[in-house]
Amino acid sequence: MPPEESLSPVAPVAAPAPREAGAGYAAAARALSALPRLGAAEPPAEPSAYPGLDAALRRAGAEALLPGGPGGLALPLMLAALRPGAAGWLGQARLAALAAALGLPEAEAAALLDTPPAPPASLGEPSRWAGRQVPLRAPGGAIAWLDLFWRADGRHGRARDRHVLAARLALPGTGRVEIRARLEEGRLDAVMETAQALSRAMAADLAEGFAALLRRLRLEGNLTLRHAGMQAGT
Repeated sequence: MPPEESLSPVAPVAAPAPREAGAGYAAAARALSALPRLGAAEPPAEPSAYPGLDAALRRAGAEALLPGGPGGLALPLMLAALRPGAAGWLGQARLAALAAALGLPEAEAAALLDTPPAPPASLGEPSRWAGRQVPLRAPGGAIAWLDLFWRADGRHGRARDRHVLAARLALPGTGRVEIRARLEEGRLDAVMETAQALSRAMAADLAEGFAALLRRLRLEGNLTLRHAGMQAGT
């Protein structure tokens, strides 16, 4: 079995035209900056913890929109994560069906999906971060929830041009998954760490999905894959 280091990092994607890269980066940065930051007040229930939400999403016909479903991973993930609101992502008909399945008014169903997750203590001060939970279609058809967080990075006096991103989820086949990334001046570089080593096929799928995401955003970048055992030298 080849060493795990052979999976890391994934080869960079070729650079797009400068004007296209600038436009793609600007669109992504605007979307990240427009979303509200997390406050210190007692938060409402996160979408992943709401009883019956997974089944209600299926009954509402939302599975077709989920990352990892029929539309693939990259584009559905981008649309779900950078959406201005649940209504714009699901569409009015699916939102109405979701609300009916949950027994909630449409405005409450939309607010539920847009409730941000609580950031982990490792990210520091929570008010600096914005966040969103994104439902994914996991292997086997189950719904898994991705906790996604981001903030502007103003360490160099140019916060509008730099964003730091973090994500976490748990999947049946890989266990805990954590992602750290930086969006900076036309580049998106990410490190994904899993609790267990990934198969070569899964690593290749992730590389392909990340490359597709970069092309959609017209960015350059790298994805590095690691697993927890690599830190212990296994």
